[in-house]
Amino acid sequence: MKSKKLLIMDFDGTIADTKALYYHAIYHEVKFFGYSYNEVDKIIDLGLNLKSVLKKLGFSFLTTWFLHRRIIKEVEEQSNKIKKCRDVDSIRKIRADKILVSNSLKEFTIPILKHFKLEKEFREIYGFEDFSDKAGFIANYLKKNKIKKENCYYIGDRAADIKVAKKAKCRSVIISGTCAWDSRKEILKQKPEFILSSLADLNKIL
Repeated sequence: MKSKKLLIMDFDGTIADTKALYYHAIYHEVKFFGYSYNEVDKIIDLGLNLKSVLKKLGFSFLTTWFLHRRIIKEVEEQSNKIKKCRDVDSIRKIRADKILVSNSLKEFTIPILKHFKLEKEFREIYGFEDFSDKAGFIANYLKKNKIKKENCYYIGDRAADIKVAKKAKCRSVIISGTCAWDSRKEILKQKPEFILSSLADLNKIL
């Protein structure tokens, strides 16, 4: 691959405004096991994929599998209510290779991207089914494609995304917009290389 810039983009909270939907679906299913909203919120904020969140809450393999299916089904049933994050259409104007790497399943992200008419903006799309460790997956991808750190930008919306970027050895860009899953204060604690108010500002740093 040439020295062209590569944007590795997150989906939830960066492309699509899914926070409220996921939080509601997860809490709706686990509250029957005695968990408070604050307990669930604390685990979700670690930035783990859904199965890891359920395991962290202490559920067995079988219960995790069962709850995962129910939560994903509930989220998918409400997917028609999902809206774009602010200025997300501006990615069409960004002259860089773009791939999507999401903790959500591709069967969830791809239909939404098609609805947003953004699917063709991404050269490749990866989801939860493609990896167990996002940072490791990205690091291997960069190594395989011989991409230098200075040419790679990982774009997310959470403090956990900054940690992913650091582990994967690429530059961190956080979109601290209205649909971000973490507050600006939480994000700043992790010291991202760039923090922007919207995707429309990406061209300023590329």
